[in-house]
Amino acid sequence: MMSVQTARKESRYTYEDYMTFPDDPRCEIINGHVYDMTPSPTTAHQRVSLELCRLIGNHLKERAHSCLVFNAPLDVVMAEDQVVQPDVFIVCDRQKIEKTRVLGAPDVIFEIVSVSTTLKDRREKMQIYERSGVAEYFIIDPDAEFIEKYTPEDGKYRRVGIFAGDAAFTIDTITLELIAGKLFA
Repeated sequence: MMSVQTARKESRYTYEDYMTFPDDPRCEIINGHVYDMTPSPTTAHQRVSLELCRLIGNHLKERAHSCLVFNAPLDVVMAEDQVVQPDVFIVCDRQKIEKTRVLGAPDVIFEIVSVSTTLKDRREKMQIYERSGVAEYFIIDPDAEFIEKYTPEDGKYRRVGIFAGDAAFTIDTITLELIAGKLFA
């Protein structure tokens, strides 16, 4: 658990503060505020995350693509007061990849929502990703078994579509088309 001194801090938290936090419980810093990431994800969340990483990883490897796929927990430092751990993400600029973190916005982010995270993923995190220039943002609901895709238009995210069952969606950054339902099998 976070120390009382850390929990009572009145000012905004930074990455420097974050580095002093204990490993457990996991947390993120969004707009300078600490967000607890417990409890751990559900088994449905983990199955979707692993399948998505497998499909993307195989595609990147088969094409000797320069982009890399990562999954949580891995720190992504978007700004000094924005430290997130997206569920799955793709980074194409390898200079952003450091030993213990990614410094700067990934090209593509997937957040797998749950009852406890859906508002944060749809509100605070979406705003951070939008401001930071994430080219494609996907929200996956493992319980309802659908995927939403957002891309920027005039500086704001626009929902491109909602995909379920046999509907195909494309990760444009890496030119990969996937069938939505296959993520939930």
